[in-house]
Amino acid sequence: MLTAEQKALVDECIYLRGRIITSYSQVEFILADISVILDLKFPYLISKRIAAAKVIAERPGYEVYRDELHSACDGLSEFDEIRVFMAHAWVSAEIDKQGNNIIEFLRYERLGDGQFQLMRGGTDVVRLRQAADDITKYCENVLRLFRKIYADKDLENEKTKRYATQKPS
Repeated sequence: MLTAEQKALVDECIYLRGRIITSYSQVEFILADISVILDLKFPYLISKRIAAAKVIAERPGYEVYRDELHSACDGLSEFDEIRVFMAHAWVSAEIDKQGNNIIEFLRYERLGDGQFQLMRGGTDVVRLRQAADDITKYCENVLRLFRKIYADKDLENEKTKRYATQKPS
């Protein structure tokens, strides 16, 4: 049976895990979305979405966004490892005898055909909160940039109204 303190720690880990995964997914989607709208392609792999978004910055009329687009694309890789652990790892949370929290993530990484390696990641709730805050801020900045691009380039249409800043009636 979990103590109230242990349950609170587990609940916060679940919440922070969700924030990290959701923020990463928002950026993944927006990179695919602009690629589809402008090029009628849907790059599946995130590396291809990043490449496609960078190419958009080379299009006539989009050069003004080049530095910000490249920065947004390059910034996503900073969060790739934590996203993989958040999305695919077993998580355990404990409180030691001194009252310190210990959060451990376990996942398998494929090395080759039938070969796997157990990967471990450890942290505490303070560092996990900081990671969630960092990726949330990054996501907000990326979405702000893409809202500007969508508005400036009149990319809004019936399918993309989700980015509009106006409130639904």
